[in-house]
Amino acid sequence: MECGHFLSLLVATSDGVQAIYQEVVDDWLPEDPPVTTLFAALGDRIAEEFTDGGADSNLHIFALIEQAMENGDEKLATAVATGLIEAMVARAVQSENQWKQMAPLLGPRSLHHAESWLST
Repeated sequence: MECGHFLSLLVATSDGVQAIYQEVVDDWLPEDPPVTTLFAALGDRIAEEFTDGGADSNLHIFALIEQAMENGDEKLATAVATGLIEAMVARAVQSENQWKQMAPLLGPRSLHHAESWLST
């Protein structure tokens, strides 16, 4: 999976994710936003919408994130890990309950990165 394909799939998961994607892109025009900046904004929005997103939507989002982490594209995996996952986790740990609900839904590679990042 390449970055553009991942982004198109992720942006299609919710109106909120689509809105923050467009906001970041618009803020950086005429340049493209740095990928980690864009992914961090997406991760923050995913965490913000987690409680209201519903189980099916959350499972779909976390499956996409895990696919990006596992697909063999190290540039994409690094951007997802250091941008999206770290921002998502940073937001989620602000509410202990949210992190406890979110962690079991993450795939093994995503969860490993999140837990490693939290332990630093």
